[in-house]
Amino acid sequence: MKKNLPLILIIASAILMIANFIFTEKFDRGFWLSNISSVFIIFSMVLTIRERKKRSK
Repeated sequence: MKKNLPLILIIASAILMIANFIFTEKFDRGFWLSNISSVFIIFSMVLTIRERKKRSK
């Protein structure tokens, strides 16, 4: 389960970002800042997955 946790978080974040784009009526600064933070979370999880794969080899 620990190995799959970053991947699960990436998928959940992507789904929430898509839902946020669909259901948001007002595209203000808060909207963009929350989406940028989600992108950074996804990016960090991708880096975590890559680093774990390098260590396991």
